Amino acid sequence: MSVSSESVLILSPSDYWALAVNLNVKTPKEAASYGAALFDLGKEYRYEAQKVGENSYILIAYSPDELAQRFNLLPHLSVIKKMTFAQWVFAEEPRPIYLPNGKYLTTLEGIIVEIDPLYIDTKPSVTLDEVLSHPRPFLKTIPIEGLSTAELTPKTLTITLVILGILLANLVAETFLSYQNSEHLSQEMQSVLELSKLPETSIERDAILANLKVKEAKQLHFRQLCKAISDLPIEGKSLVNPKVPNISAAVNATPEGIVLIPGSKPGEPNRLLIEHTASAANINVHGEGIETFNYDGNAVNLIIETHDSASNESLKREISKHFNHAQINDHDTQLEVRLK
Repeated sequence: MSVSSESVLILSPSDYWALAVNLNVKTPKEAASYGAALFDLGKEYRYEAQKVGENSYILIAYSPDELAQRFNLLPHLSVIKKMTFAQWVFAEEPRPIYLPNGKYLTTLEGIIVEIDPLYIDTKPSVTLDEVLSHPRPFLKTIPIEGLSTAELTPKTLTITLVILGILLANLVAETFLSYQNSEHLSQEMQSVLELSKLPETSIERDAILANLKVKEAKQLHFRQLCKAISDLPIEGKSLVNPKVPNISAAVNATPEGIVLIPGSKPGEPNRLLIEHTASAANINVHGEGIETFNYDGNAVNLIIETHDSASNESLKREISKHFNHAQINDHDTQLEVRLK
């Protein structure tokens, strides 16, 4: 018989294992999942199932590696894409089927087996060609390409080289297209620069603008801090000691010890006494409020004089109310504050 890509390869009973079982499942796929436990052949085997009755199935176990090795020895069958099992093809044939090797295919307890003619009645037999001459409306098959090949065949090598060639061509094409796209983008960028008349140092300009924006943000933050500080209930006061000593008069003053202030005239009271005299009273001046204000670029540092330890707590509450991250150190009548 001629062989073509539409042909289906039928595996003889010696190429697989078969087992009739009763399983409480609904589909052949569910039944095939029990194959590994029922056959106990090895991890390399695959399993198929055929439903023959209510909860009755014929399980088939086959080794893809063994079949692939056998197919490699038959290069004239390399065009065939599908295979099936003798169990699926001849199970419904009631007569023994005569094979070219002199043996017969027959059904024993629902399973197709290859047997010597000494053990069966061969009178109502039929030849293999006669059975295959009748077309079947439906025949379950398995793709041969799904088998794992243990050896590198010329066909596999050719397909591998073709795939590698396609991948290499795609890589070269993508590289070339990427190069073209980069060149096109570079030309478009140059055209935009020429149309907008931007200098070549636009990157440096952007860096300067970014730096100015950072400085502007810091200045705005500093102004906001100053505004918030001005809203604090801090009153500045100057306390002057009212007890001012009298200016002592000149003792043993001589005309030589009198110096006129520039612009004054003799006899006026605005004379400056220089020897054994005092020109002003010793006045002790004390203040309340912000004594030190310092900004280091990130935070404002304040030293606040209160001269009243009781008012420190009230002022600290106000500062904490206006500034969430204020750092306050209390030194009796002095507050050291850091604001961010």
